[in-house]
Amino acid sequence: METDIGALSWLSLQMYGLAIVISLVVAVVIKLIVVVLSMSSRRGAAPATAKQMASPAAPGPAVDHAQDDIAAIAAAVYALVGAHRIVRIQEAVEHGRAWTAEGRILHQTSHQPRKR
Repeated sequence: METDIGALSWLSLQMYGLAIVISLVVAVVIKLIVVVLSMSSRRGAAPATAKQMASPAAPGPAVDHAQDDIAAIAAAVYALVGAHRIVRIQEAVEHGRAWTAEGRILHQTSHQPRKR
């Protein structure tokens, strides 16, 4: 079977063109969704008065969002894998290369076959 390079080139150009058109349509749909949602959120908000716009916003009390983050992580874990218990959540600490190497060693040696 003979392949015509010209026909294959034309087919590949058609595929690229189709991908471009689909990408543009998706981008337009996303933009429309953003515009509609922003318009609906503006309608629900009360219009600001001139006095509110002129006065600077007073700083509010400091809010710790850590509990909100933990709740969001727990909800995501529950949605993905079902009921599980989160044992610990802590800040990431740079341990250097030794920590990474130890993790790799533990992972790779856990897959060694048993000796009989």
